[in-house]
Amino acid sequence: MEKRLMTVVAGLALSTSMAFAQSQISGKVTASEDGSPIIGASIKVVGTNTGTVTDIDGNFMLTLQKPNAELEISYIGMVSKRLKASAKMNVLLDSESQSLEQVIITGYGAAKKLGSVVGAISNVGEKKLQTIVTPNFTDALAGQVSGLSVLTSAGDPSQSASIRLRGVNSINSSNQPLFILDGSPISSSFFSTLNPSDIANITVLKDAASTAIYGSRAANGVIVITSKQGKYNESVQMTVKAQYGISTPTADGTTMMNSEQYIQFRDLIGQPVSDNIRNLVSKYGISTNWRDELLSSSAPTSDINATLQGGGQTMNYYLSFNHHEQDGLIEQSNMRRSTLAARINARLNKFFKVGYSSNFGVQDYAVNSAWNDDSGIYLNNPLVAARMALPYDAPYYYSFDDNGNMIKGDRAAKLLYSGITMPWWGISKSDVSRKRVTLNMSLNEQLTPIEGLTFTAVQSLFGYDYTLDGRNLPYDKVTTPMGQTIAARSGSVQTNFSRYYAYTLTHTAEYRKNFGNHYLNVLVGEETRLEKSKGFGAYSQGQTDERRLLLTAGTTMNPASQSDSREKVVANSIFGNVEYNYLEKYYVYGSLRRDGSSKFAPDHRWGTFWSAGLKWDAKKENFLKNVSWLDALSLSANYGTTGNDSGAGAYDYYGLFGNGSNYNGEGSITISQASNYTLTWETVSKFNLGLNIGLFDRLNLEANYYINKTSDMLMDIPYSMTTGFESGAGNIGAMTNKGFELSANLDLIKTKDIRWTLSANVGYNKNEITELFAGRDEYVIANTGLKLQVGHPYGEFYSVRYAGVDPRTGEPMYYDKNGNVTKNYNEEENSVFLGKNRYAPWIGGFGTNFTWKGLSIIADFAWQSGKYMTVNDNYFIMNANQGTSFNQSVEMLNIWTHPGQITDIPAYGYDIQFDDHLLSDASFLRMKTLTVQYELPKKWMAATRCLKGAKVFGIARNLFTITDFKGYDPEPDINLVQFNYPNTRQFVIGAELTF
Repeated sequence: MEKRLMTVVAGLALSTSMAFAQSQISGKVTASEDGSPIIGASIKVVGTNTGTVTDIDGNFMLTLQKPNAELEISYIGMVSKRLKASAKMNVLLDSESQSLEQVIITGYGAAKKLGSVVGAISNVGEKKLQTIVTPNFTDALAGQVSGLSVLTSAGDPSQSASIRLRGVNSINSSNQPLFILDGSPISSSFFSTLNPSDIANITVLKDAASTAIYGSRAANGVIVITSKQGKYNESVQMTVKAQYGISTPTADGTTMMNSEQYIQFRDLIGQPVSDNIRNLVSKYGISTNWRDELLSSSAPTSDINATLQGGGQTMNYYLSFNHHEQDGLIEQSNMRRSTLAARINARLNKFFKVGYSSNFGVQDYAVNSAWNDDSGIYLNNPLVAARMALPYDAPYYYSFDDNGNMIKGDRAAKLLYSGITMPWWGISKSDVSRKRVTLNMSLNEQLTPIEGLTFTAVQSLFGYDYTLDGRNLPYDKVTTPMGQTIAARSGSVQTNFSRYYAYTLTHTAEYRKNFGNHYLNVLVGEETRLEKSKGFGAYSQGQTDERRLLLTAGTTMNPASQSDSREKVVANSIFGNVEYNYLEKYYVYGSLRRDGSSKFAPDHRWGTFWSAGLKWDAKKENFLKNVSWLDALSLSANYGTTGNDSGAGAYDYYGLFGNGSNYNGEGSITISQASNYTLTWETVSKFNLGLNIGLFDRLNLEANYYINKTSDMLMDIPYSMTTGFESGAGNIGAMTNKGFELSANLDLIKTKDIRWTLSANVGYNKNEITELFAGRDEYVIANTGLKLQVGHPYGEFYSVRYAGVDPRTGEPMYYDKNGNVTKNYNEEENSVFLGKNRYAPWIGGFGTNFTWKGLSIIADFAWQSGKYMTVNDNYFIMNANQGTSFNQSVEMLNIWTHPGQITDIPAYGYDIQFDDHLLSDASFLRMKTLTVQYELPKKWMAATRCLKGAKVFGIARNLFTITDFKGYDPEPDINLVQFNYPNTRQFVIGAELTF
C-alpha cells in the first residue's frame, strides 16, 4: 500500500513538473508610439533556438521547456527588450527613432539598425545640430564626418557651404553629394531656407553598398536628412527658443601698413609723399585702419524658433515657425528668413498609414554687388577698399580753422588721396533686393496588407522662385567739400526672375521576414522625376528721373543684356535591393538600379548601377562572445557602381541653332552647338573595406579604405578650329580616388551625473588622373594655374617657380623647368607641377562633450592640411609698382633697396608675375563651435505647473583659427581668391523654454 501511494505521488509530481516545463505562454507586442500591433516581431528564448514571430495582430504563442525562461523580443527599427516569461504578456517596444543615434535611414524602405548596415555610413545627431548659429545647417557638418569636406567660402549670410565627400570624383560634373530630405531630393538652393531646428539627424552615406540604390544621382555620396516628427499618444508640447548675437570677421592673415609705415615705404622706393601728407600724419595723427572701418565688428544676428508637437492614438503632428535675421560684415549684405514646417501622420487602421510633410521658406537678402561680381576687381568693393585705400586718408571730410585745428565733417563719399569713391556712396544711390521662396512638400501612403509586406507611395514637390530687382538712381555731378568730383550717371533698372520645380513620384514594395535565425528583406521600386525651369531677365539704362525708375523709362536696351531660358529634364528609374542576415552575424547585401535620363540620346539614355556587399559581426561568434573587453568587432566589404549626369546640360547631345550676327541690317541664325549622339553616363566604381571595433565599453573605432574610379567623365572636349567650334560635350577621361578614414569615440568618464566624451576623425584622399582624351596625356586649363595630366591629381598647381631676388641688383629670379635659375620669366616654357593642390588631401575634426547634471560644454574643431590657393590680392598689395597708388602689406618694408640685401621682395620698378610666390598655404585648424549650456532642474519647473523645461546657452562660432594663409580667410573652396569675404566669428546667447 505504501509503495502504491508513493508511486501515485511521484507520478502526480512528475506530470505536474512536465506540465509546467512545457507550459504555453501568449502575449501581444505593440509599438509604444501609437499602440499599433507589430507584425513579425521576433520572440526568442535566450540561449536556445526556440522562438516564434507575432502575427498580423501582434499576437504570439510559445511553448516553454524550462521555467523562468528569459525572452528576447526584437524587431527591425525598434529597441529590443529582454523580459521574464509570464502567462499573458503585453510588450511595448520603443521605436529606435526615439534614439536616432541607433537607427538610420539609408535609402528607400524601412530604417535600419546602425549595426546591421553593410556600407560605410556616419551619423550626425540632434545635439550637434543644436549648436548651429548660422542660417544654414551645412555648417554643423564641418569636422564631424571622416572624409567629408565642408568649407564655408564666404561670410555673406546667404552663402552655402561647399560640400565634398571622398575627394573630387569629376572635373566638369558636380562633386556635391545628393541631399535627401524625408525621402525627397532637394538642391543646395533650398539649404538656406531649411530651418536647422527642424532636423532630427543627418546620415552620410559614403560607399556603393549604401548609395548605389540611388543610382545616377549618388556618384558623390548621399546625405540623408531626417526631420523631427510628432509622436503618437504624446501630450501637446510647445517649445520656444530665442537667441541673439553679434558677428565679427575672423582673424586676417595680412597686416596692412599704417600711415607711418606707408610713408617709410614710399621713402624706401624713392617715391616720397608730399610734405602736406607728412604734416597731416605727424600733427593730426591720421592713420586709418580701413579693415576696421569697412568691416563691421558687431553685425547683429537673431533667431526665434517655435515648435508645437503631440499626438493621439491615431494621429501625430509637428509644426514649427522660425524667423532668422543676420547682417553681414559689409554694407549691402544681409538676410531675413522665415520658415514654416508641418508634418502630420495618421494611422487610419492597422493596415494603412498616411503622412504629409511641408517646408515653406521666404528669404529676403542682399548681396554686395561689387563683391559678388566676378568679372573684375572694383574699388567700391569694401573688401578691395579695405586693402587698397591709403592709410592717411580719413573716412570723413575735414577742414581747418584759423588756428590750424582740424574740424571733422560728414562721412566722406570720396577719398582725397586714394581717389576711391566709398562703397557706401554707391549703395546709397541704389536699391537692390533679392527674394527666394522655396517649397518642399510630400505625401506618403503606406499599406501593410499581410505580415511583413509593405507598399509605399511618395509624391514630392520641390521648387523655388527667385527674383532680383535692381535700380541704380541717376544723379548729377557731385563736388565734395574737399574738392573731389564724382561723375554724373544716368539710372538703370534690372529685373530677373527664375522658377524651378521638380516632381518626384516613388513607389516601393518591401518584404521583411524573420525565418528563425534568418532574416530577409527584399525591396523593389520605381521612380519618376520631372524637372522644369524657366527664367528671364531684362535690363535698361538711361533713366534720368529717380521717380520713374522703370524698364520702359530707359533710353537704351541692348538685346545682349536681356535673357530668356527654359529647360526640362525627365528621369525614370527601376530599382531593387536584397538584404539577408543569419543570426545577425553574417550579412549579405545587393542592389540593382536602372536609370534613364533625357539628357542623353535615346540609344545611350539608360545606365545600370549595382552594388554587392558582405559583413561579418565577429563579436557574435562563440569564441569572442565572452571576451569582456571586446564590445564589438565587425568587418565589411562592398563594391558597386553609381552614376553622374550633372555634368551634362539638358540639351547637350543636340545640335543647336542660336542667334547669329546681324547681316544686312537683319538678324540671322547660326549653328551654335555640334551634336553628340553618343553622350552618356559618367560612372563611378566604388570599393570599400570597413572595420569597426568597440573596446572596454569606452572606445569605439571605425576604419575604412576605399577606391573610387570615375570613367567616361562628362567634359568639354577641345575641337579642331576647322570644325567651327571651340569645344563640345563628350565622355572622355578617367580618374581615381584612393584613401582611408579613421574615426574614434572615447568615453573618458561615464557615471550617473558626469559624462565626458572625446571624438576625432581623419580622412586622407589621393586623386590621380588616369586618362584624358584623344590619346593626350596633358591639357592646360587656361588662366587658372592648373593643368590636367595623366599621373597627377586634379587641382595640382602648375606654374613657374619663384627663385627670390638677386641680392646684387634687386631683380626677381625664377627657376626654369630644369631647376636652373633665370631672370627670364617664361610661363609657357618653365611652368612645372608644384606638388601643391587646391584640394586638401588631409581633412578631419575633433571635439569634446562634457556634461555634469544640467551643465554641458561642447567644443568642436575642424581642420584641413595640404590645401593651397593663389592670392590675387597680393598682386596689388605686395607689388612696389602698385605701391604709389595703393596701400601695401607691412612685408613690403623688406623691399630690396641696396646691393647685398637678402630679401624675397624685388626692387621698385620690376614687375611681379603670377608665379608660385602668390600661392599660399591655406591649411587651417579652426574652432568651429564652443557651446556652454545649462538646463534648469526639473523640480524647479514643477512649481510653475506649465513649464516642462528651461535651458540657457551661449555659443561661440569660429572662435579662433590657426593658419599661415596670407589672405582674408583660408576656407574658400577655389583655386584663386581675390579679396574674398572672410568668415564670421559669432557670439550668441539664448534661452529655450518647453511648455
